Amino acid sequence: MRAAIQHPSLLIGTEEAIEKLAQKDNATVLVAADSHGAINTLERILREKGRQCDAFIFCGDGMSDLCRCLEKQIVDKHFCACIPPVVAVVEGNNDSDLHPMINPEIEKNPEVPYYVEIKVPLSQKLVICGHVFFITHGHRYSLYNGTEGMANAAIEAGAEIVVYGHTHIALAGRSQTIQIFNPGSCARPRGGQPPSFAVLKVKKDSPKFDYTFFRLLPRKSEPFIPLVPPLW
Repeated sequence: MRAAIQHPSLLIGTEEAIEKLAQKDNATVLVAADSHGAINTLERILREKGRQCDAFIFCGDGMSDLCRCLEKQIVDKHFCACIPPVVAVVEGNNDSDLHPMINPEIEKNPEVPYYVEIKVPLSQKLVICGHVFFITHGHRYSLYNGTEGMANAAIEAGAEIVVYGHTHIALAGRSQTIQIFNPGSCARPRGGQPPSFAVLKVKKDSPKFDYTFFRLLPRKSEPFIPLVPPLW
């Protein structure tokens, strides 16, 4: 079992895995958002890329989809290996702040509660290779009027990078002094973009991260460079 019950920080993973991620020299991070009921799509992304990744960031609007994927690892040992050891989640405007899930420990210990509740924060901090990521869905920051409010919240949190969703538009850029990153929507893209997700490469000795956007095609995913329409 790679993904554990929720940590007190509300990250999903063990204390050891969270600390290891913070201290690594190099890390690969899978990022997705806005699945909106497309459970099979989210599962497909995890099957394609999750095994090679150190963490998975889900930026909201599809928490029920993610919980069903986390449950599936209980009965599917191959899929279990596709869940990265640390999972960070945030609440989207179509999510609730609590999501029930079959307890991943039930197979090993039938005396534990059959269901657990995943608590979903509005924002989350995740340390990767010594860099602080601020994760949010973004709906509380009036994104269609600009990203400054979201960037200011990240600065106040001591973060270097914002990862967010909500707009359904893949984007990598800067706002204020903060790097901002949106993987796009894996199910309901906007602005003429395809369904997408992303993989980040983070290095301890570099303030910038490398990234690749992937578009979902019927049989596979492939890298693409998004054309970003204006948001405001």
